[in-house]
Amino acid sequence: MRHHVKVLAVFVLMLAFGLSGCATGKWNRYELYMGQSYQDGKKRISSKQFQTFLSNEVTPEFRDGYTIYDAQGFWGGKSGFTYSERCKVLMIVSPDKDAEQRVDAIAKAYKDKFKQESVLKIVSPVEVGFN
Repeated sequence: MRHHVKVLAVFVLMLAFGLSGCATGKWNRYELYMGQSYQDGKKRISSKQFQTFLSNEVTPEFRDGYTIYDAQGFWGGKSGFTYSERCKVLMIVSPDKDAEQRVDAIAKAYKDKFKQESVLKIVSPVEVGFN
């Protein structure tokens, strides 16, 4: 079921870009992996807090659209333990030259607001087409 939601979300994103008249071609895909617990791990970021963050920080920067999906992250800590945390992945596909600066500003705002040690960013070149 989750796979269908992801496919639908990507389709909606592509449709939004297609309807806005954006050109096809070489774009970048940006992904931010954002933990859903405060740094101390004792308090979770609520759905309402996350939605408010999206409304205030992400939507104004990427009005053509973006995709959010749920994930579960695992990483090794300095003490040798493996940690796990729920996270949200923000995916943005954009041809804009300044998109990476805006994505970096979103990551910084998230780290500051929710006291995160880091936000993982992945940037991949993608070929985009709307059929």
